[in-house]
Amino acid sequence: MLKYLLYVLYFLIGISLGVWLFPELAQVLPVAVPAIVGNVLVYGVLGGVLFLGLFFWTVPKFESLIRRGEGLIMNRNLSEIVFATLGMIIGLLIAVLISLLINTMDIPIFGDIIPFVLAVVLGYLGFQIGLKKFSEVLDLFPKGGVSKDTGEIQGQKKFLDTSAIIDGRIVDVLKTGFVEGELIIPQFVLDELQLIADATDPIKRDKGKRGLDMLNALQELSKSVNIMPADYEKLDVDHQLIELAKEENGAVVTTDYNLNKICQLHQIKVLNVNELSDAIKMVVIQGDKFDLLVSKAGKEENQGVGYLEDGTMVVVENGRKLINQTIKVEVTSVLQTNSGRIIFSKKVS
Repeated sequence: MLKYLLYVLYFLIGISLGVWLFPELAQVLPVAVPAIVGNVLVYGVLGGVLFLGLFFWTVPKFESLIRRGEGLIMNRNLSEIVFATLGMIIGLLIAVLISLLINTMDIPIFGDIIPFVLAVVLGYLGFQIGLKKFSEVLDLFPKGGVSKDTGEIQGQKKFLDTSAIIDGRIVDVLKTGFVEGELIIPQFVLDELQLIADATDPIKRDKGKRGLDMLNALQELSKSVNIMPADYEKLDVDHQLIELAKEENGAVVTTDYNLNKICQLHQIKVLNVNELSDAIKMVVIQGDKFDLLVSKAGKEENQGVGYLEDGTMVVVENGRKLINQTIKVEVTSVLQTNSGRIIFSKKVS
């Protein structure tokens, strides 16, 4: 539909140019133009056909540009669009006032060029300020913690990294209701997931498919999970994510250790799923008792090994003969290593 509208628009522009230019050209021709040809109708149709024929190749590019702009707008909420429009209008009004002042000076050329430049610059600045600072303006007004329209808690935008999506624990975190605000998956992150899902390596392919499944689960779980068209060329995905988070004043959700450190250097808020998992791990101290499934033999003689729900290894003294049995154990000591905790225990009756 958009393509045909552009064809009509091109034809109308051609008609306007033909009606305006062809009479002037007819006057400078050495021969008289016949009346049957030299009329407004013919000039308009001829101009429309010529313009459409000359610039036909630009229609797909113009259509792509419009659709890209449409995607950017549709992924913004209504308050952002309203404030951006108001900001642009205020910028244009300021440009008009300054232009009126300049026109009183009656300076040649200067008075014709500067108003146009001011309109473009101040209109753009007003649009960007209204778009990027609308949340600060909203903070000036009293509001509750919950939006009456959506019933969802408002908060800082959070941009999901590929690693956090593939990890999948963010789905469980979202179910608990501890995550506030909008969860955003930038288009370049989605593109990376698709590349991983199409990889020839079966391990990478499985990770990519898991990530896409997690995205579907997130979108089914909450309406505040959105995909944002964003394109930062000549940068890798991590740098694109950092630039987008800085531009939108948002936070990054990741499990990537290196990305975590880089975001901290850029003073970007990071929500690390691994750190959250460590923070809510079950605290086990010497003397605690709990049930444990002994799943395999340990490295040392007669040792059995089991695991807590969070993956912490539990070594059972004299537990080799208790493999595949659920027993009650008592913690004798806890060893903290670089790779995590190891709990040593013994069977209790």
